[in-house]
Amino acid sequence: MVKINVTIEGENISDIVNELLHVGIDLLKANRKELREVLKILADESLELLNEKKTLEKGAELYRKINSEINWTYKRDREKGA
Repeated sequence: MVKINVTIEGENISDIVNELLHVGIDLLKANRKELREVLKILADESLELLNEKKTLEKGAELYRKINSEINWTYKRDREKGA
């Protein structure tokens, strides 16, 4: 069994969060090659998910709803102006 004790010291929570943010940014900068590889993997997986039939159907449905709303709004505003 592994036991980990963590102690955080700082003047306030803002200082602690700020320091953690800087440490995280430095880690990302130091590991750019690895970060790029992770981003490429995530991008490939995202594209695969977006190309699934169910996702495409949902996207098409959303597109139709948006297009219908735009047309309805245009028609309504045009009738008000006439």
